[in-house]
Amino acid sequence: MITNYLSPSSFIISIDRLPHVEFFTQKVNIPDVSGSPQQTNTPLGLIYDSPSQLSYSDLDVTFIVDEDMKNYLEILNWLEGMGSPNSTDQYKKLRSTDAGIQSDITIVINNNHKNPNKQFIFKDCFPVALSSISLDITSTDTIYAECNATFRYTNFTVANAQKVWYNMIKLFGMMINGENRSAQ
Repeated sequence: MITNYLSPSSFIISIDRLPHVEFFTQKVNIPDVSGSPQQTNTPLGLIYDSPSQLSYSDLDVTFIVDEDMKNYLEILNWLEGMGSPNSTDQYKKLRSTDAGIQSDITIVINNNHKNPNKQFIFKDCFPVALSSISLDITSTDTIYAECNATFRYTNFTVANAQKVWYNMIKLFGMMINGENRSAQ
């Protein structure tokens, strides 16, 4: 059986809490997963056993900042509401929204025919960092401002995405029609 190479430019990201980030996303990294093997000392040397716990690295998302900075402000307000609210009302408001404090992030990787192939679901995500925005008047080419958001999550699952094809079509239909996903 001949398989095709994975195309790194054919993916869709869905972040429940950040609708203005989805369309402008340029890059996303599927995080590292690692485990430290357990060591046991013996008179003959070390013996290694399988890891008892896995460690997941952060999820990084790079996006173009829109001219109204809606996507940047969505993440900034989320971060400030969790980490250093200006008032207790800011944290209460964040917590009382339908989205809550944490949000799932779904990444669908398409095959070479642009059909959904694999789906990564990152559970209980929240931002831990938002990068600076570089503005440069000396640039001769039009380069749009990008920003990087770093998310922490509980874990992630991987599934075949063919089963979610119908849901993706439904999602795109809602986006095209301008419907609010949180209302459903």
